[in-house]
Amino acid sequence: MNKDLYNTSKGSIEFPSDLRDHMKVCFSNVKNADENVEGYNRNQELQNQEFIDYKQLKRIKNFFDNFDGNQVDAPFILNGGFKMKNWVNNELRKMREFNKMTKRNKMDTGMQNSFIDAHQKNDFTNVRPSQQHLSTMDKYNAAVTESLKRINEIISKI
Repeated sequence: MNKDLYNTSKGSIEFPSDLRDHMKVCFSNVKNADENVEGYNRNQELQNQEFIDYKQLKRIKNFFDNFDGNQVDAPFILNGGFKMKNWVNNELRKMREFNKMTKRNKMDTGMQNSFIDAHQKNDFTNVRPSQQHLSTMDKYNAAVTESLKRINEIISKI
């Protein structure tokens, strides 16, 4: 379902000017920050961006979800702090819900189920030998196989 948001127009949204200004304030609040501090490049990029795509939102969310430090650490501030974290989470939720509702509405009106991708079954009549399953006896060397066959013959006679 989320894959529908990649590389599409509905996967890109407007990045509000107040958040761009917030990113500038966050950048100025971090003293002695250089390019090696996590979030430095992202902050500079977002300061001038008018639109933000789904991939970028996911990267920002991933940063906040995996951040172990304190809220006063430079990476957290450079990435926009709690204001940016909440905005990203809300936007991703809205995008996913909109996508889900669109598919649900199509399904409810009688269109083909949009939750299931159209696909074809593979042609299993032309299987390469490397893809065929070996029987249990074929997995072992010839001496073991012969011994197993002999044991099976003896057991079947009993």
